Amino acid sequence: MPETDALAGLDKGARVVIRQAGSEPLAALLLACLDAELVAVPVHPGAGDEEVAELARRVSASRIVSGRSGRPVEVTELPGRPDHPEAAGLALIMFTSGSTGRPKGVKLSRRAVLGNARKTAELHGITPQRPHGTCLPLFHCNALVMSLYGTHLTGSPLVLHEWSDPAAYFDALREGGARTASIVPALLSDLVETGPEWPESLDYLITAAAPLSRDVAARFHRRYGPRIRQGFGLTESINFSTLMPLLDDADFVRECVERVPPVGVPVPDTEVRIERGEVWLRSPELMDGYWEDPKTTSRTLTRDGWLRTGDLGDLRDGYLVLRGRRAETINRGGEKYQPADLEERWRRVGTAVPVAEPSLGQEIGLVLAGQDIESVRPLLSGGGIRPAVVQSGGLVTTSVGKPRRTLMGRQLAVRRDSGRRYEELLDYAATSARAVLSGPHHPTCPQAKHIYEQIEALVAAHTTPVTTRSFLRTAAHDALDALVEAWPSIADGTTGGEALMRAHHGLWRRLMTEWPMGDHAQLMAEVLQAGGALNGRVLELGTGVGNTTSLVADRIDGELVWSDRLPEMVERGRWPGRGVVYDLDAAPPAGLGRFDTIFATNVLHCVDDPARTLATLRSLLVDGGRIFLAEGASPTLPDETPWALDHLFSLWDGWWDRGGFRSRWQWLSLLAGAGLRDRGLSVLRAGRHDLGGVVWARR
Repeated sequence: MPETDALAGLDKGARVVIRQAGSEPLAALLLACLDAELVAVPVHPGAGDEEVAELARRVSASRIVSGRSGRPVEVTELPGRPDHPEAAGLALIMFTSGSTGRPKGVKLSRRAVLGNARKTAELHGITPQRPHGTCLPLFHCNALVMSLYGTHLTGSPLVLHEWSDPAAYFDALREGGARTASIVPALLSDLVETGPEWPESLDYLITAAAPLSRDVAARFHRRYGPRIRQGFGLTESINFSTLMPLLDDADFVRECVERVPPVGVPVPDTEVRIERGEVWLRSPELMDGYWEDPKTTSRTLTRDGWLRTGDLGDLRDGYLVLRGRRAETINRGGEKYQPADLEERWRRVGTAVPVAEPSLGQEIGLVLAGQDIESVRPLLSGGGIRPAVVQSGGLVTTSVGKPRRTLMGRQLAVRRDSGRRYEELLDYAATSARAVLSGPHHPTCPQAKHIYEQIEALVAAHTTPVTTRSFLRTAAHDALDALVEAWPSIADGTTGGEALMRAHHGLWRRLMTEWPMGDHAQLMAEVLQAGGALNGRVLELGTGVGNTTSLVADRIDGELVWSDRLPEMVERGRWPGRGVVYDLDAAPPAGLGRFDTIFATNVLHCVDDPARTLATLRSLLVDGGRIFLAEGASPTLPDETPWALDHLFSLWDGWWDRGGFRSRWQWLSLLAGAGLRDRGLSVLRAGRHDLGGVVWARR
């Protein structure tokens, strides 16, 4: 085949840099290198030509094999040194970010790689009768060593699947009869949201690359039970160094739901010790060192064979539990980024910090010192790696001026939504919109005409239907159905939003508390908690059904005042504190006082004059007090694709004649216009779609 033909004529020990799209051709190249005793240097298929050329130069490679998607394989001959002394006995050189941002070449010997592959295959019972599957990229150690080499050495079938959606992965595992399969926490979150039927043959899933959060563990357990084993390892320790046993229900809840999920016990022939809080490993299957970097090697490997992992952890009931990173590396769903590298890439506009995120493990935050938040607008609207949270002001440093990244990251919060799930909702919304357009009832009143225009915009933008639907229905689907059913009377103005709500008892509450609207409330609660904004006097605007109130009321250390323009909504409140009637288009109620925190979730887009309202709210803040706004976004893509529920909320939410959702930059501009400073933002993203998020500022 052309991929393996590209290796012809190379001497043993020659380094081959491989940039190959597609799991199957990459697998063929990697196995051919292994069998020919060549040293494979796999890199991300998206790596640029300059980066690939630089890595090839550093390892004195003899050849670059590049297979881009849809293009023929390209082979570049180089004057390499097959007999380079550092290449002796190697199977792989895996590049990983270094502490300075310069990638480090991890030297992995054939002995260590094959030993770990055999060991992990045995631990999971990978045999010719027990196929294994993976959806992870083969240019990472996990899939490369355990999945590819492990099945190769044991003659076992390997189900290779390039992740597109959870249901497709489970379909592939089912078709291939996989007994075990790999995944990572970032994909687990999508899996449990989708909830496809568990493949009959599958015993359990194996997760690693980033720590499993309690939230994801709990949701997985509710859907699938305890059929998951978490492990831990580094590129420097080949692959898995620890692994959890398969737990029963009670043990899984106790270890992984009620407490931080552990990463297991040492695999055979591996030792673990905690040295001043840092996890150290010793095993016959460690790296030989870093390519042409003896200084970093000596800092990482001790003379008596221990690997300093840089991970913080402790032992709990015999299980290793990870507590963070010593070097503050940002681990975004298994992709590791050094802050210094990100800051250089972003032209040093601020300080990169790790921010906890339930599905990825960590997201990337950016703290600005001295710069206005407008300075990062091009960065956030561009491609590539972008910060998901930005804070203007609040830079914290040590006594010698080094940024305290972990501390700053803990003061921020962000959430990532399932891209696939949102695409399916968008498709459902477009389908319901087409049902309205294809009917005989045309709008005759102003509100219905506005809704009709939004329906037309949605259909025009959404031209590619989703082929499969695998996520569970929510109130959003029911509300879209209700709109289509009532459209004849909506079109002529006979039925309005409030009448439709009354006809579907409880639907409004469900709509605001279930996905996707509930995620805005959840993100607001997490931003307030992380930012220390639940202390003192706290005012909530437009409390409504209490979708955010219920998440924060018990956490407030001080006084909560909740408010709504409708007296009946205020009267229904049963939270600690007190409720007041407050119409944001009018003056504040007398005697309201001043507040340390004011927050509102999807409320201010309904006011008549946002600038005037924000100026009033500023007057209700104490000096140093903050205001937080969670708002949706429309459009969600640069091509002007509307938010999936735009037309629905034009009916139900009553803002159809007030402009609808604004962009976060419009809100940030309005906050600045109200005389507020230290602005910040947290993006709620669902795959490629920007669903808005939270913005804030300080008086």
